[in-house]
Amino acid sequence: MRSPRAAFDLRAALSEEVGAALVELDSADGRPKAIHRCRVRLKRARALARIGRACAPGLAAVFEDSARAAMGALSRERDLTAQADSARMIAAAVGKKAGAALDAIAEEIEAERDALPKLDTEATRAALKDLHALAMVWPEASARQIERGANRVIRRARRARKKGADAAEPALRHLWRKREKDRLYAALLLGDAFPAKRRRKLGERLGEWLGRERDALLLLDRLAASPPPVRAKSAARAVGRYRERLGKRADALGARLHADRA
Repeated sequence: MRSPRAAFDLRAALSEEVGAALVELDSADGRPKAIHRCRVRLKRARALARIGRACAPGLAAVFEDSARAAMGALSRERDLTAQADSARMIAAAVGKKAGAALDAIAEEIEAERDALPKLDTEATRAALKDLHALAMVWPEASARQIERGANRVIRRARRARKKGADAAEPALRHLWRKREKDRLYAALLLGDAFPAKRRRKLGERLGEWLGRERDALLLLDRLAASPPPVRAKSAARAVGRYRERLGKRADALGARLHADRA
């Protein structure tokens, strides 16, 4: 006979994550790290809402649409910062010519980032408050519904890995990364109520490598359209080799994470 799963208060957890995102936003004062923490809290809330789809599918759909819009506003500077950081990190580990090209490209990306309009804090705060209101009216989820919702998150991650591992298409790699993030946050937040091996450290490393690979892929897209061709060519070779190494590591780690269909 199966032992009962631990009780999990989905409504309270969802409200807490969105509330924490609001706190981070209000204390951010434009600081990138604080904005990033706000984004992470919102990602965690989205993972919980996907679990909560088992008891409130309509509410989960509304929550996802609203959260996606808020994430878009919070992600503009982060994407450019990540590309610039990736370019500088690769530049420090390659030859002089490619390194100089990547450092110059990083400066261009940072200038583009700095020229972006400032985050509309009031609009973002209003969006987060709407999400918090949705979280507060989430129906109580039974242990069986929590398990069903979590298993759905696990299955989605597994399917995304099967399509994304060894894939050349950046969209499939990106989808895999998003699904693995959902699985990681579900494992972290549900604790003993998570219906599989949690494997937190493996999940964190996989998310990091897939994220760094994603930044490199975005950088490659930029280089493909970046004049002059000679500079872009030398830099692209270095970024391509870096991206390939990360991809192989992520593929191997993903196989380990899902080895026993966890």
